[in-house]
Amino acid sequence: MNASTEPFGLPDSVPELARRFAVIMAGLGALIARRFLKMPHLTRFTVQLWNYLNRATRRFYRALTSKPQARMTRARADRVATERARPVALPSGRGWIVRELGWEAAFFMGALEQLLAEVATRAALTDAPAAGRVLRPICRMLGVAAAVTPDVVVAQAAVGVPVEPEGSPGVVVDCEVSATSA
Repeated sequence: MNASTEPFGLPDSVPELARRFAVIMAGLGALIARRFLKMPHLTRFTVQLWNYLNRATRRFYRALTSKPQARMTRARADRVATERARPVALPSGRGWIVRELGWEAAFFMGALEQLLAEVATRAALTDAPAAGRVLRPICRMLGVAAAVTPDVVVAQAAVGVPVEPEGSPGVVVDCEVSATSA
């Protein structure tokens, strides 16, 4: 039995950002498990998508807590095509989960958009680009707005675009901060 209070079995000392992401993914996974089993055309994706969200949560946690390492290239062995059966590929359209599940999945899309729009999250993603690589496919599956997706966040940080803190008087227009006129 898992004694951890965190979703997907993360340790109790998990950072706040990873914990919030895990809660969103656990809720989405529960929704998928409940609803996909009632939809004959999506039943085959239930376990595969649940496992994907579980791995993504653990990878996101590792990306936030570990130091970046140089990528090592592995020599690929010649494989025979019949050696291993390929799993059924998940649908690849932008926002396909929200299209299939409707307003319930849109709640999790909104929660992820809100998490990604926070200044602290943008700073963490700038410091840990591997975390952004974990988030990108999930953002695509949910149809998260392009303005808050991790690749845009990292690109804005590289260019030096200032980020407005919440509750400030400025208005963000085309990634530039302009003062509001009253």
